[in-house]
Amino acid sequence: MNNQERLEQLLRHINELEQLTNSIRGTEIYPVSFFSRAFDLTGKMQIDLHEIEMGQIELFDQQLREHQAQLRAIERTQRPAYDAATAAHRPEEAPTEEPLMKPAPQTAARPQPAPAPKPQPSPTLKPQPAPASTPHAEASLNDAIERTKLIDLRKAFTLNDRFRFCRELFDRNEERMNDMLNMLNEARSYEESLKLLHAHVQWDFESETATDFLNFIERRFV
Repeated sequence: MNNQERLEQLLRHINELEQLTNSIRGTEIYPVSFFSRAFDLTGKMQIDLHEIEMGQIELFDQQLREHQAQLRAIERTQRPAYDAATAAHRPEEAPTEEPLMKPAPQTAARPQPAPAPKPQPSPTLKPQPAPASTPHAEASLNDAIERTKLIDLRKAFTLNDRFRFCRELFDRNEERMNDMLNMLNEARSYEESLKLLHAHVQWDFESETATDFLNFIERRFV
């Protein structure tokens, strides 16, 4: 899929998200399906934007290499040819002799008396403030926030992780990945999650990408 096709796909996802949002406007209670579909669409848009960015970087790099090659070709055509005969008959310039500089007479410097040492004030030690201890409540709050993110695996991944998992584990099929994440969100234990994966995917579970994916699942039940 080229950049133009990826851009058209991004626009379709944006239009669908707009229509989905307009459908709940004016209501007080939003259906669960709205959030599920909205998360799917935002994930797809993130992947589309990442693909477009990578394509633009590759295109810029290609144009830069072509421009540098053109500059080198122009420099080779405009470089003057070296005339060996002219260089051989060019008269050598006689080296110019530099005038000798006579050293100026030096006068003996009078010894100066050494300055009397100034008394050094004794340093006073300032009391160092005791380091503030991190409250246990703050650590507990951070742990709670982290666990909340892992309740829904679709929110736990970073953009780079989501793009990498979709590309290397689900063959760039975003719908397959989202369906799998929905099933894993319903699992009650790490063992149940592994059974679901072995039943629905055929991965090399020893690979680095699969191991990273399993680490997110394992952290849900720690």
